[in-house]
Amino acid sequence: ITMEQITLVKDAIHRPDEPRHFMEYTYMDQLYVAKIGETIVAESRTILKLSEVGYHIYDPVPYFPLSDVRLDLLQASDKSSHCPLKGNTNYYNFDNGNTYVEAVGWCYSQALDFASVLADYVAFDGYLVDISITN
Repeated sequence: ITMEQITLVKDAIHRPDEPRHFMEYTYMDQLYVAKIGETIVAESRTILKLSEVGYHIYDPVPYFPLSDVRLDLLQASDKSSHCPLKGNTNYYNFDNGNTYVEAVGWCYSQALDFASVLADYVAFDGYLVDISITN
């Protein structure tokens, strides 16, 4: 497949070796709150909302700026992964002294150059973390 055979989505970030794998992001002007139980882990009005198309059309994922994340409640995990569109991730475990949950969030601390917008953001696993939105 050549680039001429593919209709690219305007202003999206396309994987150079597989342009059908791409993502779009927008900045949201709403208050997002991430909680585990009653503990707020992150709260921000400067969310980067990422939509990705690869083997599937994935649900949009909100990414919180590192500055709006309670890093005192998160410890680096041994878990890591690689995405050919975004880069290498570091995962975080949650521990507030009463509750411990593994791999609740991740950060592309080694984002690929074309995905560097993600480098200073953290996303959370929606199955482990309750994320709510208010205006």
